Amino acid sequence: MKNNQPLPTANLEWGFWGTSIHNGYDAPMAWDAASRVLADAFKLSPEQTRDLLDARFGRHLADDLSFIKGGPTSAQAITDHINSRLADRKWRSTFERAVREVKSA
Repeated sequence: MKNNQPLPTANLEWGFWGTSIHNGYDAPMAWDAASRVLADAFKLSPEQTRDLLDARFGRHLADDLSFIKGGPTSAQAITDHINSRLADRKWRSTFERAVREVKSA
């Protein structure tokens, strides 16, 4: 996210933040890592990044972090996991669809 700092969630109960808390993750660390990698990958503004993570997509992404071997215990683990998903054509299309919805709103 270049020089832009991630914005705080506007959805404390659901989306990426709420699901991270529900799943026992370090929500601030996970939010920051996911925000940065997604903003960089899709050239999102801080507002678009927040909206993406606050939406249904964010909830599903937070649940997907459970597939990280050893769990989402570091920013690097989360970044690597998201980047591996982005390298997979099927996963990337899911991300791109959610990004298009946020950008068109």
